[in-house]
Amino acid sequence: MSRVYIVEDNKLIREGVAEYFQVHGFEVLQFEQAAGVLEGLRVSAPDAIILDIMLPDKSGYILATEIRKLSDVPILFLTAREDESSRVMGFEIGGDDYIVKPFSTKELLLRTQAVLKRAGAVEDAEREEGTWYRDGHELHIDRGGRRVLLDSEEVSLTNAEWSILSYLAFREGRAISRSQILGECLGYHFEGSERTVDTHIANLRHQLGKRGWIETVRGFGYRFATDDSS
Repeated sequence: MSRVYIVEDNKLIREGVAEYFQVHGFEVLQFEQAAGVLEGLRVSAPDAIILDIMLPDKSGYILATEIRKLSDVPILFLTAREDESSRVMGFEIGGDDYIVKPFSTKELLLRTQAVLKRAGAVEDAEREEGTWYRDGHELHIDRGGRRVLLDSEEVSLTNAEWSILSYLAFREGRAISRSQILGECLGYHFEGSERTVDTHIANLRHQLGKRGWIETVRGFGYRFATDDSS
């Protein structure tokens, strides 16, 4: 589970973003001002910080500068300023993304996931290959060779299907939300609803046969399950 700090003085925005992220599997810590953020970094470091620029006790730019002295945690700026100079300043300070208000909470989630992926904070197994077993069948994934073998027979997959299967398999047993799959496997610029993920999953299940490799987590997403999954 990835941990995110939301530093935003507007209660409605802060709590709305926090709830949406929590529904999609994130652990969220909320801050209504800059005070406490640096201490939090030392005690319970986040994987990303969503940071409003206009805070009541300190500029978000100043806080980001202080954060950079302690950590290289990804920072996504939230601001009503859309001028180029403000964006440039945000990136020069060390920001990883810059989102202008008003914004879509879903887009913010997907952009956060994209930043986490680039930073490596969203856990991405380092193994190049893996083998899994279910009900007497063997599934082998070779990332380097970009091959999937089911009972030693190669399975032909589209790029989207390959990305989703690899992402789920190397996170065996973990419930992964549709939104996370959309953001991590298809990219947050992908123009489609989360239900698009369901179509790709259906195609994957057809390719892998009715062996239950991919389980549905009702109302949330999917989980890759094997004989050893807990």
